Amino acid sequence: MRPARFALVIGALLTSACASAPSGDEAFVNDPYEATNRDVHEFNKGWDTVLIRPAARGYQEAVPGAVKLVASNALDMLAMPAIFVNRVLQGDAAAAGRAVGRFGINAVLGGGVLDPATEFGLPMERTDLGVTFARWGIEEGAYMELPLLGPSTSRDAVGTVVQIALDPFNLITGVPVLEAVGYGALGLRVVDVRADNMEVLDRVLYESADSYVAARTGYLQLRRRQVAGGLTDEGVVDVFDD
Repeated sequence: MRPARFALVIGALLTSACASAPSGDEAFVNDPYEATNRDVHEFNKGWDTVLIRPAARGYQEAVPGAVKLVASNALDMLAMPAIFVNRVLQGDAAAAGRAVGRFGINAVLGGGVLDPATEFGLPMERTDLGVTFARWGIEEGAYMELPLLGPSTSRDAVGTVVQIALDPFNLITGVPVLEAVGYGALGLRVVDVRADNMEVLDRVLYESADSYVAARTGYLQLRRRQVAGGLTDEGVVDVFDD
């Protein structure tokens, strides 16, 4: 199983910046495995310290901005088919239509590497199978931090396993070139998102009083807001910014 969820982990930490102090149901945390989760968190944080962050720093400093933008847009295009399928499974015809429109505009006018769709009023609207399960009425379950895959819940963990199993790149075996492309795309996504959000993530992971609580809070708030109505890539505000 490849650590495909790591990009979502980083996105969850960044999107925690959209959230104010939790209250009511949003403040409830079901974390019966906290002791084990903290051990796994330190393991994951160690990987970030020795591998992910240094690679992202090098990518940030060595790769021109235009190249990074093109790479990010191309990775978003690869994510669009899964987003469309999940919108259909969620019964959200309007969002599914927007996903098709965004994909089509960026494919035709942007060559798959530019993002004119956002200018046409179709920003990226991320979703996944965990959100789909929530829309079907499946309960969130206990909070979990998974090795290499990062923050999750019982519901999201199942969704992650299914999505990884159905990832077209994971279904490709015996074709070394295509397998290499799949692993390359995964690695690029992790490094690209980590580099793009370097300051926020450093504050969460290395400057917060308790990085485990910061990561857990950001992840749960992200997921609950996505289930409640979704978030686009627009309007992200850094609450850690003084």
